[in-house]
Amino acid sequence: MLDLILEILCLFFNVIQWSLISLSKYILPYSMLPKKDLHKQKVLITGAGSGLGKLLTRKFADRGAVLILWDVNLKSVDELKDEIRGNGGEAHSYEVNLCDPRRIAEVGQQVLRDIGKVDILINNAGVATAKMIMDTTERDIDVSFGVNVKSHFFTVQQFLPPMLEENHGHIVTIASAAGKMGSAGLADYTSSKHAAVGFHDSLVAEVMASGKDGIKTTLVCPYYVHTSMFDATGATTRFPSIFPILDTDYVVQKIFEAIETEQEYLVTPSGLYFVFPGVQILPYKAQKAIGEFFGLIQSLDRFHK
Repeated sequence: MLDLILEILCLFFNVIQWSLISLSKYILPYSMLPKKDLHKQKVLITGAGSGLGKLLTRKFADRGAVLILWDVNLKSVDELKDEIRGNGGEAHSYEVNLCDPRRIAEVGQQVLRDIGKVDILINNAGVATAKMIMDTTERDIDVSFGVNVKSHFFTVQQFLPPMLEENHGHIVTIASAAGKMGSAGLADYTSSKHAAVGFHDSLVAEVMASGKDGIKTTLVCPYYVHTSMFDATGATTRFPSIFPILDTDYVVQKIFEAIETEQEYLVTPSGLYFVFPGVQILPYKAQKAIGEFFGLIQSLDRFHK
């Protein structure tokens, strides 16, 4: 009986300890948090040619990181590579169709041979078709799941083993608030982002089971962001001070800070930290009522086909 009591006390202490450490990264100012040294760290970003990926690339370049840029549009990452090199940085660009596992493996091995172990892997690329379920084609589903989640399996398979060998690395999953709540007309996107969140949770469990505490992970779930995929021009919620449509530069800065401070979970805007746990235990009609009350549901016309 005494052993059980001691075990429970130990469990309680550990839960409080790790919760306080995690909480400190949410409440303390960024300037007060310890930060990893990014100089010469090899950072691979998928979907680096546009949107969040492009802006993240510039952030890491400013800190002296070595950038490895993947995109289906080679011209876009070639131009970004030249920009970084023109500013005295180091960057490498590759054309990768993330729906092609063989291409991911081929380029992944090329990166490991030519550049070496990847220190930070950012699975950023994402697509959405914005169609109702009955209008969604097999190809729509294949592309959404191929880019938004299946590619995560294949990139991690390439770059996690060297991280485990050295007990050093960081894997970032750019998911979405849609990975926590469903939305009408976005079934391919929301279901693939739910899958990405599930993949990330499983990845974390496997890394912890390996005992390699030098491998860090970060899950990012932003709300609507004005990007090439979503046109936020004029969009708003009922209470924008609590649930704003997000500015791209703001989101990129928060993602960068989360990676630099090794924050495990980033949701933005922060009001969603309180919405997700409460809403997900409610009946569907109650969830819909809350979404409509706060004006969280946006028109599908804003998604670029």
